[in-house]
Amino acid sequence: MEQNAKNVAVIYSSKHGTTEKVAKQVAQFLSMNATLINLKEVKQPNLASFDCIVIGGSIYAGKVQPKVAEFCTRYMETLLQKKVVLYLCAMNHKEYDIELRNAYPEALRNHAVAASVVGGEFLFEKMNFIERFLVRKISGVNSSISKLDDEKIEALAKAVME
Repeated sequence: MEQNAKNVAVIYSSKHGTTEKVAKQVAQFLSMNATLINLKEVKQPNLASFDCIVIGGSIYAGKVQPKVAEFCTRYMETLLQKKVVLYLCAMNHKEYDIELRNAYPEALRNHAVAASVVGGEFLFEKMNFIERFLVRKISGVNSSISKLDDEKIEALAKAVME
C-alpha cells in the first residue's frame, strides 16, 4: 500500500549553493507539490500543512550549519509526527557515516524513512580566501569540483513518494 506524501517541504540551509541545488533537484524529481524553504530566509516555517519534510544541510569544519541544527531541535516534536527524509552534502567520503550521525539528532535519524549523504562540491569561486586556503590544505583540491551523486538524490525523492 502506497503512502504518498501530498504536500512536501524541502527545508535547507546552504552556504555556497550546493545544498540548495540538491533541494531543487529533489523537488524536481517529485511529481507532487514541493515547497522549498530556505532557513536563511524563513526563520519559523509553518509545518502544519506538510505531510513530508525533507531536511538538507551541509558540513563545514565537521558540523552541519547551525540553522539546520536549530531547526531540528526547535521542531523535533512536530517532525517526529511527519514523514521525514534527511540529506547532507559533504565531501569527505570516509567520514560520511560519522557526519550524518553528528548532523542530525538520533531520534530524528531513527524516525526518518531515508537519510543519506549525497556528496558535495567545492566551489572555489564562491569561497573566501580562508576557505580556499583550508580546502587546499586539508583536501588537496585546488579548483572547483562537484561530486554530487544523482542516484542518491533521486533515491531520496523516491523515499518521499513511497
